[in-house]
Amino acid sequence: MKLNNDKFFKDFNNQYLTFLLICYAQKSTSFIKKEIKMQFNKLQKIKNLKRLTTRNEEYWLIRGWSLEETLLIIQDIKKNWKKPKYSNLNIEYWMNNGFSEKESKQKISEIQKSRSKKAQETRVNNPNHIPLISPFTEEYWINKGLTNKDEIKFRINSQRKLNIEYWINKGFTEDESILKVSDFQKENNIKNIERWKNKKHTYEYKKQKNTNIEYYLNKGYSILDSKELLIERQKTFTLEKCIIKYGLEEGTEIFNKRQKDWIKKMFNENTCMATGRSLICDKFIEKLINSINNILITNSFLYGINEKFIYDKLEKKANRYDLCYDKKIIEFNGDFWHSNPKIFEANEIHKVKKIKCSEIWSKDKRKIDSAKEHDYDILVIWESEYINNEEEIIKKCKEFLNI
Repeated sequence: MKLNNDKFFKDFNNQYLTFLLICYAQKSTSFIKKEIKMQFNKLQKIKNLKRLTTRNEEYWLIRGWSLEETLLIIQDIKKNWKKPKYSNLNIEYWMNNGFSEKESKQKISEIQKSRSKKAQETRVNNPNHIPLISPFTEEYWINKGLTNKDEIKFRINSQRKLNIEYWINKGFTEDESILKVSDFQKENNIKNIERWKNKKHTYEYKKQKNTNIEYYLNKGYSILDSKELLIERQKTFTLEKCIIKYGLEEGTEIFNKRQKDWIKKMFNENTCMATGRSLICDKFIEKLINSINNILITNSFLYGINEKFIYDKLEKKANRYDLCYDKKIIEFNGDFWHSNPKIFEANEIHKVKKIKCSEIWSKDKRKIDSAKEHDYDILVIWESEYINNEEEIIKKCKEFLNI
């Protein structure tokens, strides 16, 4: 039995380890550990110590070192010791003070619970209590002594990993910071995809968030009122909000600049942007809704929440589908945008997308195959089919959906 090979006996004096081996010749290592731990506990109570650390004399004396040797060791430790940069909410802080990883986590948990309790008491006892200013506000940095607006803006942006200012503040160059932000966004995207794949998109789940129409329907609002409330919730950047926040002149200027920048980025001679679904598609879904008497089913067809996103592992992207119900998908394809094979030739170049029609068909096929790989049935409706025979197509869709 070699005690000096065990991590528990790391700082023990070698002569003392030899004495322990002789003294406990017939005992196991676990028995010796138990005996020494009992001595540790007794000593802590007698000396009223929270923890025996390497800066305590008792730490070395109980491990077999003489008082002279102990004083020299502690002197050397204090000479080389540097105060850790970590706060008491970091595991490293407690581990540097002699706690194990498990004990460190427990300490942090106790501190967080204590702070939460105090904050709750403050709110209850002082309803007019002013909370601490957030570092995401200008006021916070003005109180810190900053006056330059650009510097304040940089400081605010440097609080989030999604901004290049955060990485520049960490010592990276601008190009490196852009790559860091890109990597961070990709990591988040992968995590979100995994999270959404495992999450059941039920009515019970959707009604919990005010970014879903189900949230407002659950509150007792009508369909029309719920739509209006949802639209209002989605307006995160409006002229009115800018004026309230910055004043009439500055707010108007900020709003107009933002709109111009957005248009410049999103629209140019080589791009064409649409809202996602065509008006004819919306009319088709509206007619399908009106032909169904079951309100629970029609609620799931409301614009904006009946769409389905499915991740394509091969293409490594999420595809959006027009209408989804009970593992069945209906795709409404516009004749022009999807190059209806009855109208266009395979080698014909699309006037807007600038690619061959055969390539468009190939992409649409991959989109359908991706949904089938996730066990969805798909029905494709072409715009001209619906226009020429609306009633027949609606009937076909209802039969496909089994409703």
